Amino acid sequence: MFIRHSLLTVSALAMAMLVGCSSDEVSTNASDENQGWQADFPKFRYGVQSVETQGAALTRYRGFDRHVKETLGVELDLFLSGEYAGVIQAIAGGQIEVMDMGASGYAAAWIETNGGIEPLVVPQEADGSIGYYSVMFVRADSDFQSVEDLKGKTFAWADPNSASGYLFPLVSLRGMNIEPEQHFGNVVFSGGHEQSIIGVLDGTYDAAVTWTNDIEKHTRGGLHMMLDRGVLEADDIRIIWVSDLIPNPVIAIRSDVPEEMKNDLRDLFLNLHTDNPEVFSEVARGNSPGYVEVDHSVYQIAIDLRKQLQAERRNR
Repeated sequence: MFIRHSLLTVSALAMAMLVGCSSDEVSTNASDENQGWQADFPKFRYGVQSVETQGAALTRYRGFDRHVKETLGVELDLFLSGEYAGVIQAIAGGQIEVMDMGASGYAAAWIETNGGIEPLVVPQEADGSIGYYSVMFVRADSDFQSVEDLKGKTFAWADPNSASGYLFPLVSLRGMNIEPEQHFGNVVFSGGHEQSIIGVLDGTYDAAVTWTNDIEKHTRGGLHMMLDRGVLEADDIRIIWVSDLIPNPVIAIRSDVPEEMKNDLRDLFLNLHTDNPEVFSEVARGNSPGYVEVDHSVYQIAIDLRKQLQAERRNR
């Protein structure tokens, strides 16, 4: 597995974790000689915004590296970015062909590339939906019970290109006649979902927003990953606001790659939950019945909202 980083430095820990993960040790059922699109794309260049620590992200994709090699006969070239913008710029600049991003990140990349990307697949939820929720949360031992109680307090967004960590809750709060910059005493960007959660736990922020697929069980999403690693206990926080359903993060591909490549990569993800359930759970960041195909129209709402905010900024 090749690892590239945007706004990240490869640490000694990360390098140590890559030992034993070289392509020489990976057996493959695919032909040793690249055929078809593999001749032009000998690496599966895959961009992911790292919503967790660097070490956790590297661990998450080690099994996927092997599965890609066995299934497609190409190397996984993983592009990790500490910010959403890094992945958006990478796919717009032709440094990667595929990305895994939230609805707002997909919208940003679609706008940046003039419609030059398209969805491949999206993880499905247990109820058959393909959506999740943005949630505003506080420490469980705080006195805050509602958004109104946070007037004058410190509040953290995750990232300006995050759907659940910025775009959708911002529009929702404004729909409640709450302008965040005026309502909260101090508004900051934490840098990511994990940073937001830790910031609330350690008292840096009074409240923040993150994402979850189920506001009670948290079987997939930002809260799930922290709970799964033991960084967070369910009774550490209290959710005080929940958004409407947001389209799930999508795996998208550049429109200008060969159709055969799109089809093979789509099949890779569609079959992942049965071919390799353990790897699927890591890549999907939690429990899911599997990936399903999705149309661009599902993400049009995120594109419209981003364009709306851009127009508002220009008119200020």
